[in-house]
Amino acid sequence: MAKLQDEQVRLQITTRPEQVRIIEALERKLGIHSRATLLWEAISCFYWVVQEILRGRRVVSVAPEEIDKLKDASELLVPSLANAPTVSYNYLVARPHPWRRQLSLKGRNMTVGQLVATMNANHMTPEEAADDFEMPLEQIREALQYFEANEDLVNTELREDKRYLAARGYRVEPPALPR
Repeated sequence: MAKLQDEQVRLQITTRPEQVRIIEALERKLGIHSRATLLWEAISCFYWVVQEILRGRRVVSVAPEEIDKLKDASELLVPSLANAPTVSYNYLVARPHPWRRQLSLKGRNMTVGQLVATMNANHMTPEEAADDFEMPLEQIREALQYFEANEDLVNTELREDKRYLAARGYRVEPPALPR
């Protein structure tokens, strides 16, 4: 262990390639932007499980609606799972980002919000967007369904993107046309 500034300690581990693939899959699935955060949450979760077992308790998994029926149950809460999608998507993925939580289009460097904003700005139908972006129509439809279910999140992040770009001097709105 090497000591760093501010009471931090650097740990180095040696692991097999299949373990690295699992870590990378978790990073993508949870949208965590650092391995340190992922490993901290994993170790904290494991520590909680061990503590519960050492107290003589059983750790079980139940459907959310069943938790209230259990007496003296405690729930494991993991911060990154609070933002993880509970619905499985074929064409959308979580991407690590410091603050963005909306999903992105698989195989593209584009968020759902960016797709929807582009479609709205160009008055595109889903079919036109699929053709223009050379994507399956199902991917466009899935993104639009996600947008409908998460409109507040997506719109909030679009406004934040706009503020970020404007603060750095980028033009975010087209110039007014002369009359």
